[in-house]
Amino acid sequence: MKHLTSSVCALALALLPLVAAAQSPAKPAASRQKVGAESVAVLEPATAPAAPTKKAAARNMPKVLTGYVLNEEGEPLAGATVTAEKGETITTNADGQYVIQSMAATPVLRVSYAGYQEMQMPINTLHPTTFRLDPIEDYERQLKKRSKAASKAYRKP
Repeated sequence: MKHLTSSVCALALALLPLVAAAQSPAKPAASRQKVGAESVAVLEPATAPAAPTKKAAARNMPKVLTGYVLNEEGEPLAGATVTAEKGETITTNADGQYVIQSMAATPVLRVSYAGYQEMQMPINTLHPTTFRLDPIEDYERQLKKRSKAASKAYRKP
């Protein structure tokens, strides 16, 4: 029984460096020392993981994007909808200004307003970005047609 116990202990000590190396990303340095007739593996402590770089830290931080939504004449559009690709949806204030956060590396903003064509643009800078929306031709007429069609479909049994 004593021989079996010492064999199991020797096997566990021999496998310990292999298990530790498989579990840690850094390879620990192992050295062997003779203790009596048995060989014992001594593990040195693993080094601490490197601190994240500024680029990696910047990627994980939310970006605060600001700017304005204007019509074709340069007037602010209050109440325009601004949506971040992976995030929140907000509306512009009375001055057409928006402030939105995004976690994406290169955020894509989508801006829409009733009667104007939707616009989508990737934002590569943290400087204020201005969206200038163009009106939809005959928007009132198209809206009226859709409204009539919807009411006819609703009335049919």
